Amino acid sequence: MRFDFVAKAVVSMVLLQVSAAVVAQPCAEILKGLQQERHLSQVKQTDGKQTTEYRDGPNIVLSLSCATGAPNVAVTWDGPAPDQAFYDLVGRTGSLVSKRSAADVVKGSKQCRQQALKDESEIATVEQTGLAIECQAFARDGGGTTITVFGE
Repeated sequence: MRFDFVAKAVVSMVLLQVSAAVVAQPCAEILKGLQQERHLSQVKQTDGKQTTEYRDGPNIVLSLSCATGAPNVAVTWDGPAPDQAFYDLVGRTGSLVSKRSAADVVKGSKQCRQQALKDESEIATVEQTGLAIECQAFARDGGGTTITVFGE
């Protein structure tokens, strides 16, 4: 009986380590891609690199999450209307986590933001093959936009 418990515990630990390694592999590549972004400055990273946060000037915060499932990237703009540099960053970094091109990510992000601004909840979702975008956008209190890109 004791042997069965120990054997199951060992198997569970191995499976957990393998699943963590599978998630870590794509994140290592994405982190490498984010290091190529010349305007991003890393501000913090959790143990195990499950969440990494960057800043790009005074208005943009980018967060890469590798905690569960497929990685996702969230880019936040603090202010009324994001500029084109914001959308370009969303496109480049979004294409690192999805199978879609940067242009597709930018187009979906702009569409999502417009939908969120029109919705009472200030939240919208755009889904396409190989891409899911969730966003929140609002004009009140000086405005703000957060766009999260998921690979499907």
